[in-house]
Amino acid sequence: MDKHSLYEYMPFDKAHAQLLEETNTRGTKDLCMKGIFIQGDVRNQNQRVYPAREISRAVNEMNKKIQATNGIFGEGDHPEELSINIDRISHVITEVWMENADGYGKLRVLETPIGNIVKTLLQSGVKLGVSSRGSGNVGDNGTVSDFE
Repeated sequence: MDKHSLYEYMPFDKAHAQLLEETNTRGTKDLCMKGIFIQGDVRNQNQRVYPAREISRAVNEMNKKIQATNGIFGEGDHPEELSINIDRISHVITEVWMENADGYGKLRVLETPIGNIVKTLLQSGVKLGVSSRGSGNVGDNGTVSDFE
């Protein structure tokens, strides 16, 4: 079975997203957002089910990358490919963890051209969602395996 690119979107409210302002090492404020990044053990809007064990394994791998690199970059849109394009970086994921079957995370919006657009939208009250990208196999019943 060939691995497929998997894209999942979660609206702001469903993600239980919270906006936070945190003081950084320079003494200025960063805009952060935290909430559910991906739900486990439920059929999502794409008719896929991510078992909690698959999400937990991916969270553990992400934590290794975060520790090694000080964060994982993300983009302000939902491109088709899995690679991150430096000209579209808007945020950095600084923490990920499990709560029950769900994968939670925290991101910091960066001072990049796209990051500034995201920050302006969020500060203006726009409720942006979270989109996750990964790869895995999808069985006939929609259950995802080998999720990365």
